Amino acid sequence: MSVKINQIEYKNYGKCLKMENDTCELIVTVDIGPRIISYKLHGKENVMKEDINRNIKNDTAEYQEYFGEGEAWYIYGGHRLWSSPERYVQSYIPDNKPVSYEIKGNSIFLKPEAAKTGEAFSMKVTLDENSSRVSVFHSITNILDEEMTLAPWALTVLAQGGVEVFPLNTKDTGLLSNRRNVLWPYSDINDKRFFISNKFATLSQDKNAETSFKIGINNEDGWAAYFVNEQMFLKRFPYNENAEYPDYGCNFETFTNAEFLECESLGSLQTLGKGDIAQLSENWELFELSPEFEARNEESIESFVKNNIILD
Repeated sequence: MSVKINQIEYKNYGKCLKMENDTCELIVTVDIGPRIISYKLHGKENVMKEDINRNIKNDTAEYQEYFGEGEAWYIYGGHRLWSSPERYVQSYIPDNKPVSYEIKGNSIFLKPEAAKTGEAFSMKVTLDENSSRVSVFHSITNILDEEMTLAPWALTVLAQGGVEVFPLNTKDTGLLSNRRNVLWPYSDINDKRFFISNKFATLSQDKNAETSFKIGINNEDGWAAYFVNEQMFLKRFPYNENAEYPDYGCNFETFTNAEFLECESLGSLQTLGKGDIAQLSENWELFELSPEFEARNEESIESFVKNNIILD
């Protein structure tokens, strides 16, 4: 069948748009967000985190002083668009209002209200007619009179209990360095959830974890995979060797705590004048596939990737 897009009420997220074909379905929030709050193969469970109880939020006095009394930012779960570098409180733009949207063919165009920070976000979500392939096109427009420097930042908040694998750069650069491993102050390099080798790294989500962990890299191969709920979520994204990226040169970052794992891509840093636009695209797929590799064994990971991850 071709792609069907219907309006539904989904859990406590209010009005949403459900996109589906014979292979998979997505649910996109439009009463809040927007978030791509659900993505799954038919007959399987959602690979996205859903914060149904609104446990993860920011509503400090400092936050409300900037954004207004009574305002709060909720993670909600799912996939969202931000800008990098991260700043508190400005990065945590409240997105609790209805989102303007337009449906064209097998695509949804989403545009939330422009932010106090001067950023106007938008997303285009397209589902392939015959497969689980999804393209997500993100853009940020500067609506202020003054310049701003930022990078589009696409964050996918994934469900508990999975394991992520991503490649490290192996390009021979002679006398120059070829890879970056950027750590945040709270990241313990000896964290049992994290494994790094010469070709790959893995990060496992542990609902009993007491600390957070985050790492960023120059992911020149442009992919990462997360295995959860008997599915592999595969994310692809671009890398430009001539571009400047945030956080000491990272186009990929990943974060985990006891609640979820985030798989994040970043665009290049750009200085935008009024009306200028920064853009970032991602391509997703789902496969019915479990992580049949040892998460702390490079040979096992490499064999699995070679046989199961098709990067066409």
